[in-house]
Amino acid sequence: MRIILFTQEDPFYLVESTQDLIQKINTDGKHSIIQAIITPPSPFGRKETFKQKAMKTYRIFGLSFFIFYSFRFFLRKIIIGKSVEKILKKYNVPTKTITDSINSRKNVDLIKSLNADLILIIAGNQIIKQEVLDSTKYGVFNIHSSLLPNYKGLMPTFWVLKNNEQKTGVTLYQLTEGIDNGPIISSKDFIIPKNIPQSELIKKLKILANDLVIDSIELIKNKENYKECIGGSYFKFPTNENVKEFKKNNKRFY
Repeated sequence: MRIILFTQEDPFYLVESTQDLIQKINTDGKHSIIQAIITPPSPFGRKETFKQKAMKTYRIFGLSFFIFYSFRFFLRKIIIGKSVEKILKKYNVPTKTITDSINSRKNVDLIKSLNADLILIIAGNQIIKQEVLDSTKYGVFNIHSSLLPNYKGLMPTFWVLKNNEQKTGVTLYQLTEGIDNGPIISSKDFIIPKNIPQSELIKKLKILANDLVIDSIELIKNKENYKECIGGSYFKFPTNENVKEFKKNNKRFY
């Protein structure tokens, strides 16, 4: 399968998981990432200025969270120089960084010119419109860090910990114009260890998601066992009150 990877330049969790994905695809030998399209980092899924993101993080999650992730950003991005783009280029994956919409005319034309079989989205931060959804042979597929249809929406790792869930997982589904509502291809369960911080849960689910992708590509090719994503639950971005409840339940971010 000829795969276009659509992701964001996130220095916290995507560098190592992107390398893991490429290595697993290369080891499998049946598929290849023919193009990567990268957007600037936007963990909240919205286009905001750096100042807006910083103030929002401080206001909702508090000073210690803000300092922790600011230090990690400075260390990994500025001092060490880790980036998703560097990892992709290390493995000779053609890479294009965009600051405009994936749905722009020039980006749609690029995607169509590649004759890809599918687009794989990992930590995408843009809404995908119908022309892009129809631009490859099999469609656009997204990884969500929960067991859909439960915990649709934003920051599912936060919500499963806050709600004291014992199990979560990752889901690969076909993207439609709705939010986390497309047909489910497959999923993998993950038993949540006691006292695991959110940062470690995110890391483990990223690696589990890569395994899910490798195991599911043939299902996409054969269009086998797609399930409707009906019902379930949806969660918005946490508020400061939600964060207080998270901590009251003895949950940790890191």
